[in-house]
Amino acid sequence: MAGAQSLEPRLYLPLPIGLNFVSVSYNHTSGDVIIDSSAPVSDFRATMNGVIPAYVRTFGVLGRAAQMQAVAPFISGTARAVIAGRDSSRVLRGAADPMLRLAVNLSGGPARRRAEMAGKRLGTIFGASISLSPPLGAYDHERRLNLGSNRWSFKPELGLVQPWGQTKRWALEAYTGVWLFGNNSSYLDTSTVSQQPIWTFQSHLIRVLGRRGWIALDGTLVRGGDTSVDGVVQNNFQKSVRLGGTAAWSLGGGHALKASFSRGAYTRFGGDFDVLAVGYVYNWGG
Repeated sequence: MAGAQSLEPRLYLPLPIGLNFVSVSYNHTSGDVIIDSSAPVSDFRATMNGVIPAYVRTFGVLGRAAQMQAVAPFISGTARAVIAGRDSSRVLRGAADPMLRLAVNLSGGPARRRAEMAGKRLGTIFGASISLSPPLGAYDHERRLNLGSNRWSFKPELGLVQPWGQTKRWALEAYTGVWLFGNNSSYLDTSTVSQQPIWTFQSHLIRVLGRRGWIALDGTLVRGGDTSVDGVVQNNFQKSVRLGGTAAWSLGGGHALKASFSRGAYTRFGGDFDVLAVGYVYNWGG
C-alpha cells in the first residue's frame, strides 16, 4: 500500500549472514492513501488498518552481504473517491500486492558471521536492490477502488550509508530508485491503464543508542507516475514530500520492537496521508 511513499531506514545495513527475521506489524493509515496509484480517481480519502507479516533471510553473494525480503500485507478499511464527478465509497478487505526484495552490499559490507562482526566498525556502505511486486492482491475488474493493482511492478534502487563520529553512532543514509510498471489490461474489464515511472529519493539521519536500539529522522521525495486510460492522459502527476521518524529497541534473545510515524509535508497528487506503525521482530541464526 502506497509503496512508492515508503520510509524505511537501515535497509542497506550489512547484517551477519545466516540470520532469519520474522516480523509482524500493525499499520494505521488515514488520508489520501494511494492504494493503486494508477487508478484514475480524485479526492481520494481512506482509513486503512493493515497487518503486515514479513520474512528476511541474510546470506552471502560473492563475498558480499546480501538479504532477501518477502512482505505480504493484509488490509481492512474504507475508501471514498470522486469518480466521473460522483462520490464513490467502498469497504476494502483482503490481501494487497506482496513484495519481494533482493539487496546486495556492493562496497563496505563483506559477508561475515555474527561472531566475526564483534568489535567491527562500519565505514561507507554502498548497496543495490531490486524489488518485485506481483499482481496477487485482491482485485475486482468491475471496480475502480481495489487493494491490488492487477499489474507487475519493479523497483531498482541504489543506497548509500555514511557513518560518522568517533564511535560511529551517527549515520546518514540516502536511497534513490524508480518504480517501473506493467499495464493493467483489465481495468473495468475492457480498458487498459498504463503508468509512467515514479522516481523516489529517501534520506535518513540515524542515531544508535548503545547496543540495544536506534532512532531515525526520515524523509522521502516522490515524482512522476502520470497514468493513461486507453491512451488518454489522466493529469495525475505525483509530486510529494513525506517526513517521519522511526525507533527500534532490542528486548534481548532475538526479540525487538519497532515503531514509526510519517505524514505528508507537501503533496501535488497522492501522498497526503498519516501512517502509524508498530511491530514485533524476532531473529535467529547467524
